[in-house]
Amino acid sequence: MQVSLRPATKSDLELMLAWRSNPLVYEDLYTQGYLREGPLGWSKHLAWWNSRYNWRIWIIQVEESDYTRSVGVVSVSQLDSWAPQIGFYVGEITLWGKGVGKEAVLHALKWLKQKKYSRVRTTVLQTNERSLKLLASLGFQRMREGRLGEMEVELFLNNLPEKVLTT
Repeated sequence: MQVSLRPATKSDLELMLAWRSNPLVYEDLYTQGYLREGPLGWSKHLAWWNSRYNWRIWIIQVEESDYTRSVGVVSVSQLDSWAPQIGFYVGEITLWGKGVGKEAVLHALKWLKQKKYSRVRTTVLQTNERSLKLLASLGFQRMREGRLGEMEVELFLNNLPEKVLTT
């Protein structure tokens, strides 16, 4: 199974909304899970897309048996800050635990390194054990408790390591 990224476009919005409508996916997302907003409506989803600035968002693709399909999202925002913020989710839940998210994050870290960034950060809900484990395996360290105290954790990766980025 080969994992790659391609730039997301407006034509991907319907698929992204479908993924974000699955409770297994959105329970680990801040606004939908922690704030219990549940599935997003189209107008709120579109407003999210249109509110983004200075960011990159990619669709995670998996190639298997000569077929490529879209399975999730990875994004990097706040590209004008000292440490951009990374976010990701695999919307195709049958691929959870198969390394797809990790490979997607690695691709985004490679992109950041090529753009001369040396640091990256993210915020994850404390209950999102899968993401916390994945990020720890890449060298992310807990920076501090986030705005919600025990409910979220800020993670930080300083000096993007070359050995991680060669895969």
